[in-house]
Amino acid sequence: MRRQHHHNHVTSNQPMKSKMIHPSRLREHMRDLHYLQSVELVTPFRLLIVLICSILMVLLIAFSANEEDILYQSYYTDVPVNLTRGPYHLNYEYVQQLRDDMLALYGYSPPIDKVEKRSKLSLQEFWDLYDGKWPVIVTDIVPNWTAYKEWSKDFFQQKYGADKVILKAVQGMLQDGVAHIRDMRTFISYLEQQVAWNSWTYMEDELFLMLRPELKDYIGNNYLIEENFFNLFPSEIRPWDCMFLWGTKYSRSTLHMDPYNWTAVSAVIWGRKKWKLFPPGQDQYLYTQHGHKCGFPLECKKYDSEVDAFEIDVWKYPKFRKAEYLEVEQNSGELLIIPSGWFHQAFNDEETLSISMQLMNRNNYLVVLEEIIKGKNLSRKRLPAYFNTLLPPDQVKQFMSMLPKKILKHGQEVTDSILNSLDVRRNQTADFQQVLPGSE
Repeated sequence: MRRQHHHNHVTSNQPMKSKMIHPSRLREHMRDLHYLQSVELVTPFRLLIVLICSILMVLLIAFSANEEDILYQSYYTDVPVNLTRGPYHLNYEYVQQLRDDMLALYGYSPPIDKVEKRSKLSLQEFWDLYDGKWPVIVTDIVPNWTAYKEWSKDFFQQKYGADKVILKAVQGMLQDGVAHIRDMRTFISYLEQQVAWNSWTYMEDELFLMLRPELKDYIGNNYLIEENFFNLFPSEIRPWDCMFLWGTKYSRSTLHMDPYNWTAVSAVIWGRKKWKLFPPGQDQYLYTQHGHKCGFPLECKKYDSEVDAFEIDVWKYPKFRKAEYLEVEQNSGELLIIPSGWFHQAFNDEETLSISMQLMNRNNYLVVLEEIIKGKNLSRKRLPAYFNTLLPPDQVKQFMSMLPKKILKHGQEVTDSILNSLDVRRNQTADFQQVLPGSE
């Protein structure tokens, strides 16, 4: 079969056939042409709309990027803080004004000049009303801990009776206390002896729990202090946490402010404590001792008072009568949180077992970093100009990364020296003047 070939080309001698266009289609083409000729596709008004939309998009992106900055804002000052420019000072008056504003926002009117006892306290409310501003006792955290349910004299005597512990014995005035090393069984026997106002024993051991990590498992969760920037410190200089405190009736701490001016956290497992808490700005009435060091792996200034606030010698310390303070009783199962800047002293109104912890978070990290600078661990001039633009945890990480290697080495040497000293003394019952750094 022969294929038929179709030629699609048109020769020049063939006339071209014209195709008719329907009138309605022609009118549509004419309308389109008329629109394109009469309307500009890009006008100044349209450019303005595009510009406004672009600005709004940039602002939305910036807001989402800085949302965490807003969450981490410092409550201590109404102006940006930059540690590179000069020392940081806690503005207590501003803090209290901010707390008053937050109380009004929450519609809450607590008793004036009292330490409240709260339960079901949300983390946000804690940050807004108390953290870094005012002491508070929380009643529904410690009762959930295994330590609260299982720790007892028999527990420690059976499991740790032969272990050596560090204690303080007082015969006379508070400042006459002498540190001892005894085994746990002997210390517990002291608890059964007759005690008096000027004769008591207090186990204040910074390392007891640290060297026995299985005991720390008995201490349950505490959502209020989960954000703790001390966890960002290098291990060589990280402060020891969870001080073990077990004392007879009448035993007590000194009047002091904690190392690094951190937020103090005290949990009573059993017993009862009385506290005297002194708002910031009263150093001139408290007879604070100057020039002392805290003795921690990362050195800092020590803030102790000469005064025993539970046995005041008004003739020797007349200015102390001008000091203002809060008094509160902390019972078994209660957690007390004391903000940075507050001097405080604890008094055991009966035999009491408690632990103390430290907190560095978004609301006091600048205070702590300033104390580290005061301890001559890092020169302020070494901080980068952009330091204050970082988020709080990033500021802490940056700060720690800039500490000289000799500071880290010294921190490790301090820890090793104390542990070696304890190892030597564990085979003897010794009296010694070196009291391990710590606070309640």
